[in-house]
Amino acid sequence: MVKDALLDSRFSSNPLVTPDPAIRFFAGVGLHDSDGEPIGTFCVVDMSPRILSEDQSEALEIFGRQISLRLQAIVQRRALEQALAEKERASAGLRASEELFRAFMNASPFLSYIKDAAGRLLFYNRSFAQRFGVSEYAWLGRTDEQLWSRKLTKSVRTHDLEVMAGGKMVETEEHIRNSDGSVSSLRSFKFPCHDSAGNVLLAGVAVDVSEEVAHHAELERYHRELEDANDQLRKLAVTDELTGLRNRRSFEERLVMEFSLARRRKRELSVLLIDVDDFKTINDRWGHAAGDEVLRRLGMILRTTVRLPDLPARYGGEEFVVLLPESGEESAMGLARRVMQRVATEDWENQPLTISVGMASMNESLENGFQLVELADEALYAAKRAGKNRVMVHSG
Repeated sequence: MVKDALLDSRFSSNPLVTPDPAIRFFAGVGLHDSDGEPIGTFCVVDMSPRILSEDQSEALEIFGRQISLRLQAIVQRRALEQALAEKERASAGLRASEELFRAFMNASPFLSYIKDAAGRLLFYNRSFAQRFGVSEYAWLGRTDEQLWSRKLTKSVRTHDLEVMAGGKMVETEEHIRNSDGSVSSLRSFKFPCHDSAGNVLLAGVAVDVSEEVAHHAELERYHRELEDANDQLRKLAVTDELTGLRNRRSFEERLVMEFSLARRRKRELSVLLIDVDDFKTINDRWGHAAGDEVLRRLGMILRTTVRLPDLPARYGGEEFVVLLPESGEESAMGLARRVMQRVATEDWENQPLTISVGMASMNESLENGFQLVELADEALYAAKRAGKNRVMVHSG
């Protein structure tokens, strides 16, 4: 407080004091912010010298404090208004960002979703909602257990936990049963992400590949059927359809191989050529169906009588042939007699059946396997000429 500025050396030369009229009295009180830092002064001046009473001085200080408080309130209000404005701008930015995110996700043809660590859905896009026939908010907060079957839930959770634990994207294929009982296949790409608090979330993008899976299954089925058909064709190419034995072509391929092997390794090799006696009479008297049944049953007798390495085959018409690797004349003759014995004891439906057998064994004069069959054929005709129902061995 300055009682008379003109008499105070600090202010006597001040331009506010020297002119007429001039400031003669000055009293001031400091103003402070909420932290106690000075921000200015509240001043009272007069053109005449003056002395403030104690009450007036106290009133001046109180008034100064009130001004400080009022200024602090103004500053705080402006700071709050600024903070609110910043928050509103941030909120508007977040809303715009969220709207942009939703617009992008909802325009996507892929099924997109976000879950928390417990498997609760936090977000899913329009494609996801349309795929499962729900509103865009109906499934929010629901867990896998509430939405899927037990088997699918286990598979989904296993993959989800693998993603969140490993921190890497995982590609999976998940099969979901629809309300109509059909099954849809989804190829999912799952990857971890974090919310603003740093919590680990699981995000996923899935595409419906049901048509692709169905097409793949159809292709696999087609390939299986094609392979089965090829197997059947291969089987038909080497099998006689009536008897189930190998056909002549298959026999001759094996004959070439076995003859070469026998000659190279000095091994024995024999052939039996078998003909049904009076087969034409059976066909003429009982019909071709009866004749076919005779051939089928004779094929079964041969198949169940020969050894494992032997090859019985239908040679043509009512003729059968048996290739006997590593069998000489004695063992081949033994097999021929066993076959004839089984034919003799078989219960034939229309009339007793007999067969004639020609047998030939490998010798050094033969150049190929077909010559061995020719020798067996000569022995067969000899058996026919000798009265049938017998085995004849080529003596060459």
